[in-house]
Amino acid sequence: MGDGVVKRKQNFQSFQSSKGGRFISIYFDMINSKAWQQLSGNSIKLYLYMLSKYNVKYVSNQIDYCNKDDISVPKSEYSKLMSNHTFQKCIDELIDYGFIRVVKYKPITGARKVIIYAFNNMWQKYGTKDFVIKDEWKRSNNKAYI
Repeated sequence: MGDGVVKRKQNFQSFQSSKGGRFISIYFDMINSKAWQQLSGNSIKLYLYMLSKYNVKYVSNQIDYCNKDDISVPKSEYSKLMSNHTFQKCIDELIDYGFIRVVKYKPITGARKVIIYAFNNMWQKYGTKDFVIKDEWKRSNNKAYI
């Protein structure tokens, strides 16, 4: 290529994007799972939004940084997507079907706290005897912090 500039191949279709950029990867086993089929449209919308906040950095094929256990959605963000009531309902649904879990409550201003979520793989066991949602994963058990 004479001038040392390598042009990257675009891996998107015109119906997906006009610019390419970051994308969200969802595997078919998740979409075809019993748990995913139970989610409401708004819960799927919220999950996709949360997934867009996921970042991972690899160095020499090893994970150098990953925030899968540090996802937050403050009111300033979710209020652009849905009402407070709908957001709370969707968060509880995503927890109940094993897609996310509460990790901790992080102080912000005054007595307010932001909830930190993590992605969870329990959805893979939904509908089996091994499916368990632990109490500490639930937002409803910690409403005093909200």
